[in-house]
Amino acid sequence: MHSPLTFVTPEMAFASFDLVSFGSIRVPPHPLRLGFQLDIIPSECPNQIVFGLISQHRPQVSGRAQTHGFAIRLDLVTGEIWDLLNDSGLIGMVDEPDSFHARFTDEEPMLLSWEVEHLGSALIPRLHIGGEEWLYPALSCPDDMIMDTLAGAAGDKGSTMTAFMHPAVWREVI
Repeated sequence: MHSPLTFVTPEMAFASFDLVSFGSIRVPPHPLRLGFQLDIIPSECPNQIVFGLISQHRPQVSGRAQTHGFAIRLDLVTGEIWDLLNDSGLIGMVDEPDSFHARFTDEEPMLLSWEVEHLGSALIPRLHIGGEEWLYPALSCPDDMIMDTLAGAAGDKGSTMTAFMHPAVWREVI
């Protein structure tokens, strides 16, 4: 598995988070399923975490970096799941977050997973948090797109390195 690397983005939505990347995925021009997943133990994490698959590119016209993709902020105290990139606002909530998070331990951690299908020119994502699933807005996929994995935690620098376990990046032809 990839070792986590510090990740820097100009996107303001990520400004208060210590970010790492566990690798990237090239999205080829044919149909496939791709994903990024990792485990957390909610009781040992900072209260706010970020989890995503994003792509940054510079259009020739403006020259300013643009960030596209799928990224959420999960509030482990309230259970709120917020979209960070596509102006969708609150996309869901974990019911009864205290009892939901209490189910997860170091022996049975909570799985966070993005599963994305690339069909035609669309990227269709599904977000999984602890066995529950949320739909997320689909995006158009430009040619030769590279998506970076992204995980982060609010708090002191270095808190991210210990918050996330068992990262995996995968893709399969469909």
